Amino acid sequence: MKSGEKKTGNFNIRDFIKWVIVVSIFVFLMKMVWENWNQVKEASFTFRPFSLILSTLIFAFSYFIQIWAWYLITLRLGIAISWGETLEGWFTSQLGKYLPGKVWLLLGRFYYYESKGKSKKIISVALYFETVTLLVAAGLIFLSTLPLFREMGPFYSGKQSWWLILLCLFAFIFLHPRVLQKILNTFLLKFKRDPISLTISYPDILWILVVCIFVWVVEGFGFYLFVDSITPVSEKYILFLTGALAISTTLGLIALFAPSGLGVREGVLVTLLSLMMVAPVAVVISLLTRLWMTLIEIGLIGMVYLIARFRKGQERKIQNV
Repeated sequence: MKSGEKKTGNFNIRDFIKWVIVVSIFVFLMKMVWENWNQVKEASFTFRPFSLILSTLIFAFSYFIQIWAWYLITLRLGIAISWGETLEGWFTSQLGKYLPGKVWLLLGRFYYYESKGKSKKIISVALYFETVTLLVAAGLIFLSTLPLFREMGPFYSGKQSWWLILLCLFAFIFLHPRVLQKILNTFLLKFKRDPISLTISYPDILWILVVCIFVWVVEGFGFYLFVDSITPVSEKYILFLTGALAISTTLGLIALFAPSGLGVREGVLVTLLSLMMVAPVAVVISLLTRLWMTLIEIGLIGMVYLIARFRKGQERKIQNV
């Protein structure tokens, strides 16, 4: 048993506490809706099928841009596989997001690429670059939206942004291949392993960062259309909604106790959406957003799985001929 992990039979106290936190967040959100149900009834909810369909297609497309960023990383690091296999491996690993602890997502990708004969060390480096570039891109998007927060309420003052800027600067430093290579080799030599030499350049990493920023921009536009399909939203809030989605998703990602950011993303998103609409309506939008994004992701995973099965079936037929 790992140190610090308390169990009684099959009962895991740590997992129990994680789920208590997640459930408590949702209970609080639902209580807010219940106590302010009149505001929900008076809200101008609409249903615009065209906006909903378009938002779904745009948001689904953002996944393929993100996979392209991952493919570029593996290509530069010399562990790339075919595009079809890349899609299969990436989407299959996404199922790990729905388990407590983000390690399952990383392990799914890790073992998929290891089964293709790729270096364990380089796979770890690729996963590092993917995670950091997405986080830095989200941070940059959020920073660009901070002036809008000041206009919309007392949520933000310029003095509060210095730590975000500092975090982004540190992230840019740790994105540099030389810095990462030095850190990795220090640990490898300590454990008497052979050092590695990274084949990816800093300009390559910055280009991948640009692609990740584009991911958030496309997701943000899809999110705006989704919200607009439920309740009318002015076009001037597109950038604000993009920043809100980026930071809420990011905080959900780094909240290790929450499977797929469950509860954390909703809580942050409600807080930010409350700056442009009444809080109970923000709760409804946040919960519907979770359902919408989950259905898109599961649909894409299922589609890629069926295509992969069909492709493998065709390959077996050709081999048997």
